[in-house]
Amino acid sequence: MTDTLNRANVMHTLEREHTLARHQAETRRQEREAHATSGDSGAALRRSGKGFRDASHFQHAYLSIDPAQGALLYMLARAAKARHFVEFGSSFGISTLYLAAAAEDNDGQVIGSEYYANKREHALNNLRDAGLEHRVDIRLGDAMETLANVDDSIDFLFLDGEKSLYLPVLALLKPHLAPGAFVVADNLDHFEGVPGDFRHEIQHAEDFTSRLIPFGKGMLSVSRYRD
Repeated sequence: MTDTLNRANVMHTLEREHTLARHQAETRRQEREAHATSGDSGAALRRSGKGFRDASHFQHAYLSIDPAQGALLYMLARAAKARHFVEFGSSFGISTLYLAAAAEDNDGQVIGSEYYANKREHALNNLRDAGLEHRVDIRLGDAMETLANVDDSIDFLFLDGEKSLYLPVLALLKPHLAPGAFVVADNLDHFEGVPGDFRHEIQHAEDFTSRLIPFGKGMLSVSRYRD
C-alpha cells in the first residue's frame, strides 16, 4: 500500500511550511504581548469588525492546521477510500498537501478554494514542490461562487475558511455529498454551540453523525453524511 505522506518531497514541504507557520504564530504572539505591555491593543484591535474580505491580516496569516490534525485528515481520507475532495479555505496549502497526499494514494482529485491570490500561488508552489500539483485544482475567489459548479459527488469535504460561511458552503455542497461522505471542519471552538451557528447545527443535524475532537487549543468536528 502506498503512503505518499511519507514521500521525501512531501515530508520536506510539510516540514518547511509547518515551521514557517509556527514561526509566524510565535512572532505575532510576541507582538501582542509587546502591545499589551505598552497599553496598545495593536493590530488585533485595528482588525476588529473587519471580515476576511477586507482584513489584510487574513491575507498573510497561515492560520493552518497542525501536523496532528493533518495526519487525522490523511488517515480519515485513506480509510474512507475518498477520491473526490473539496476544501473550503486552502490558504497557504498545508491542509491541501495532506488531502492531496490522500488523493494521490486513492487516485483522486482535490478541488480547493482560496479568496486571496497570493495564498493560492503559495499553495500551488507547495504542491509543485511536493509533486502533487496534478491532484489539485485551487479555485480563486469567493467560495460561494467558485464551488457552485462542483459536478462530481463529494467523498470528503474540509471546511477551514471564513467561519460565517461554513453553513452556507455546506448547504451549497450538500446535494453533492456521496452517501457516507466525511465533512471535517476546523476551529469549532470559534462557535458558541448555540442554535444557528455551525457547531450547533452540525451536531444536531439528523442526516449527519458528528463528533467533536479537541486538538490543543482548537477543535475539529468530524461528521459522516447519512443520505
